[in-house]
Amino acid sequence: MFIKRADQLEPEIVHDTGAVYWIVPEGSMRDETEGASFFDFVSEFTVQPGAQLQPHYHDTFEFYYILSGRAIMQIEDEANHVTRGDLVKIPRNARHTIWPTGDEEIRALCFSTSFQASGERFVPCDLPRVEPEQSPEPVRP
Repeated sequence: MFIKRADQLEPEIVHDTGAVYWIVPEGSMRDETEGASFFDFVSEFTVQPGAQLQPHYHDTFEFYYILSGRAIMQIEDEANHVTRGDLVKIPRNARHTIWPTGDEEIRALCFSTSFQASGERFVPCDLPRVEPEQSPEPVRP
């Protein structure tokens, strides 16, 4: 499972004044996505406390950037705590789900590079829930 945080990276000054935190470095996925794929979308989503995003998979590289809340992110049989500022990379065709912990909704930005044929979307699936092995990190300001 790939999880990376902008606040743990050194910025690169770009265009004279812009501090860029390369969470997924520019061009780093080129070999994995060039040719047969396309940039699919950017969206924001929420999951309410007590709910769980329907487990599913699709032929995409998908990314969740956590905007607010705390949750458990599960990809296949691996689960980790995530919170504001975490970026999760979901591999192609990997079964995945996310659910909030506590009494606050989770909000995330989602974007994707797709290898799917026109009209194909996600496929609902079974994914037995697993719990993370590590404890959650403290809430970041």
